[in-house]
Amino acid sequence: MKENSRGAIQLALKSALAELAHLGPLPEEDYWEYCRNETVWTGELNPRPSFSAVARMSWFDPLAAQIEGSLKADYPQHMLCVGTHIGGRGPLQASLILSTLIFETYRRFGSINPTDEQIEQLLADVSLFFDKKVVCVRLYAPALNLHGPSSMRPISFPGGFVLRPILESEATQFFGGNPTFSVRKIPWMGIPDFLFVKEIEIPKIIGDFTGTLDDSILRQAREELDRFLLAFATFKDAGAVCYEAIHIVPAEFTLGLGYGPMHLYFNEHVPFGIYGLKPEEASQLENHVRHFEGMHATLEMASQRLVDAGRRTKPRDALVDAVIGLESILLASSGKDRGELSFRFSLHYAALFAVNERMEAFYTARNLYDLRSRIAHGSNFGDKVKINGKPLDIGQAATLARSVLRKTISKFVINSKTPDFMKTDYWLAKELGLPNPDEPPTN
Repeated sequence: MKENSRGAIQLALKSALAELAHLGPLPEEDYWEYCRNETVWTGELNPRPSFSAVARMSWFDPLAAQIEGSLKADYPQHMLCVGTHIGGRGPLQASLILSTLIFETYRRFGSINPTDEQIEQLLADVSLFFDKKVVCVRLYAPALNLHGPSSMRPISFPGGFVLRPILESEATQFFGGNPTFSVRKIPWMGIPDFLFVKEIEIPKIIGDFTGTLDDSILRQAREELDRFLLAFATFKDAGAVCYEAIHIVPAEFTLGLGYGPMHLYFNEHVPFGIYGLKPEEASQLENHVRHFEGMHATLEMASQRLVDAGRRTKPRDALVDAVIGLESILLASSGKDRGELSFRFSLHYAALFAVNERMEAFYTARNLYDLRSRIAHGSNFGDKVKINGKPLDIGQAATLARSVLRKTISKFVINSKTPDFMKTDYWLAKELGLPNPDEPPTN
């Protein structure tokens, strides 16, 4: 950073802090903070110094003017526009620089009487902001319905995302703060225990910006997160997992509204549920999620139907989604005539089991398929339905259908890019008890 501007910022900041120290204690405002023990989140209002009135004090504007004069000479492009292609952008204002630095001093050091060494630490970050051509940001996606201990180790996901327990400071940042000005609300199922986090570097916009917003980073992030949801749904039978929003927050010191936090909501509905995650499952989940990169479209469709079934509020809709997901696997065609669907659907499902289990599997699949058809055609079937001779209510039948779909997906997910059921005559070979087609014979 050019010495003239650095010196002007240093002098203005020290003068502002001296003025504040001379005034005595600042007025306070309530601030809602969250804390967590192993299983429960609690929140309370705590007083914090309020810096909202600083910019209206008589000495503030003359000090900000000193900064503005130097920056206009040294960094005229910054004074026109700063920001990124994925978020806000606008002129860098000297008054906002000074107020930001005053607040940042208190946030970092807990005092408005910092040492010279602490001031130098802060100015080093200011210099870095002006010198760097990129800015590092974090993408946060709080996970809904996912629960587990705060001691859970971070779980690495493809693409750079990490799933880890949410910190108390992050819960406060996203769902707490000043209750008068806060616009973010706690999800109705409560404070999330976990969040997905990813750090990326993106180019800065400096100067006149005439381009368009670039949504490729967010689009990729959403695709990755949605793929993780497929992995959770197929990992085990549990409540639906979703993410509350994508929060884009600078991961380093920045100046200007163009680099302020963004909160993007996508209105994905997820009903209340419990998806418990245990520490011993971390490695298993890391291995499982890797099967979903480059997954075959048919298996991806089945997995997505399992996710959709978990989000449904009506059991009938959930059952229909689950059976459609089963159809995409059990009735996958390689150019052959599929014949009578219900029979083939049931026969193919039964062929996935040991001989002594096939009769029960056949009738389970057939009854689920018939029930799905009756629902689709608006038929009434009373309070109970029969699946393999067992009376179930529609909610129990929907839960069974989801479990059947998940277990069926799990049989093929290890070869997710080229699942066995897409091979020629795979189902015929299974029905006849022959080795899998296209596999070399064993000696």
